[in-house]
Amino acid sequence: MSERLSPIETVMWRAGQDPTLRMTIGTLVVLDQSPSRDALVARLEAAVSEVPRLAAHPERLAAGPGRPTWTADDDHAVEYHVRSLALAAPGSMRDLLDLVGLLESVPFDPLRSPWDVTLIDGLEGGRAALYLRAHHVLTDGVGGVRLVGLILDEPGWPAATAAPLDADDDDDDDDDDDATSNGSGRRAGTFTLTIDLPRGVRRLLRSFEAARDVDPLEAAMRGAQRALDIANSVSRQLMPNGDSVAANSAPPSMLSHYEVVVVDGAREAALALGGSRNDLLVAGAAAGLGRYYERLGRPAHDLRLVTPTTRRRTHAPGGNWFAPTRLEVPTDVSRPARQFGVVAERLAQARCEPALRVATGLATTAGYLPTSMLLSALHAQAASVDFAATAVPGLRGARHICGSLIEAAYPLGPRLGCPMNVTALGNEDRLDIGVAIDPNVLDQPDLLVECLVEAFGILAAGSVASDRDPKPAR
Repeated sequence: MSERLSPIETVMWRAGQDPTLRMTIGTLVVLDQSPSRDALVARLEAAVSEVPRLAAHPERLAAGPGRPTWTADDDHAVEYHVRSLALAAPGSMRDLLDLVGLLESVPFDPLRSPWDVTLIDGLEGGRAALYLRAHHVLTDGVGGVRLVGLILDEPGWPAATAAPLDADDDDDDDDDDDATSNGSGRRAGTFTLTIDLPRGVRRLLRSFEAARDVDPLEAAMRGAQRALDIANSVSRQLMPNGDSVAANSAPPSMLSHYEVVVVDGAREAALALGGSRNDLLVAGAAAGLGRYYERLGRPAHDLRLVTPTTRRRTHAPGGNWFAPTRLEVPTDVSRPARQFGVVAERLAQARCEPALRVATGLATTAGYLPTSMLLSALHAQAASVDFAATAVPGLRGARHICGSLIEAAYPLGPRLGCPMNVTALGNEDRLDIGVAIDPNVLDQPDLLVECLVEAFGILAAGSVASDRDPKPAR
């Protein structure tokens, strides 16, 4: 391969040199029985043939600046990326999550593609699990879902059009005005010749047409205002005022503690509240973390969130098609509809931040910083964040991997140097949530899970029946 990492991927790759900023994403899949290892390897080999990145690694960065290039692995073998382990039977969900916390911290081989799959036997009831993990440079959340889809028994999922649960189509091309249809307005005896111009050419022609009637002074004023809007937005995103609630409470841990929570009826609850499941995830996570701090005597009315905003992407698995954005969200869930509404509105505004227009340029600039300066800047950013959150589409219907039924699937996002990262799959009508916790900072995980469950329960109670309250998946 000769493809280079994108500017954002370059920053993520270099950030991973710091163990507290690891950029490992994963999915924990619970199966009703253990699949055949040979069948699993064969399925993974087929996936690698479709996604070249799975057989390549970023070349080591030289001392100078620059973007790494994807380089084909020497003697690539899928077997190298597959391991088998077993819990002491009967293994509980807690045992499984503790093992995953250890596996997540194991460095990837720098000369091989940064991903692996661990088959874990010994779960109670004769069940098994697959832990699939990869460095974030391989894929983002949506692309990761599509990669998992390549090893399912059922073809055709996930759909090529799968998008984040909160995504708006940010393609500002309006192709509906192209006269390409054979409508009834065409005169008899005529024919239509359709020339499909490239999107960029169509946009350029429209800009020329629009420029005819533009007043030069007015155009200059609008340009100056746009530049000011971008500058203010970049300032808000990169130079936050103050630290997070947990700042300076303890040095960050190099290990993550994992928990999982299930919110049944999440889609119905979110729609009843007037938003999406991603809105529900952020509202519940903010309220839960806020309740946790309140019980520790450190109440916080607002928490700082970082969340990915999806940009245009191809339909292929893998790759990163997002830019991070920051915002503050309220924690008071005493009036759940109000809190949910504020969260949904702020998330919608965040997806329109002018700074997103220059995200690639900012990442390019950051990529030229010396490693020590880049890591210091990233640590300063992480110190001002209370939690990260994102939700992506999940499984629909019964799914199998090599003949084993998938009973549950939880995404496990990178902690990003902040105290907590909540990631969720929208499986059926649920939110199946993986919670990555810094055990040094949030040192009472049982209390945190209790607070999260309570918060999601309050939101759910305002819109759906109480029998759909969330529960910790233990």
